[in-house]
Amino acid sequence: MEQFALVCSFEGDYGLKVLFVRPSATMAEIAHTAADALAGVVVPELAPNEVLRVRRAGAEAFLRPDLTLQEAGFIEMETIEILRQPMATAVDATRG
Repeated sequence: MEQFALVCSFEGDYGLKVLFVRPSATMAEIAHTAADALAGVVVPELAPNEVLRVRRAGAEAFLRPDLTLQEAGFIEMETIEILRQPMATAVDATRG
């Protein structure tokens, strides 16, 4: 299975990490891959009322959770930011 390398800035982490994900992975899957590796280790566990959102480094707008890596047109080693949001805010933001 082909792996794609992304640089990840996870909210609350002290540094950048490299994530290896499938090109067909969605933004939600990528966020959860990062959380599985980092939450409870270098960042606090996700609260029950929080969701993770992904955006390109430096961008203000979050990417849709169902958008795939391929569809988003990322290049190898591009940086993403993964941020926590209260569940109600995240749901409202996806209604566009």
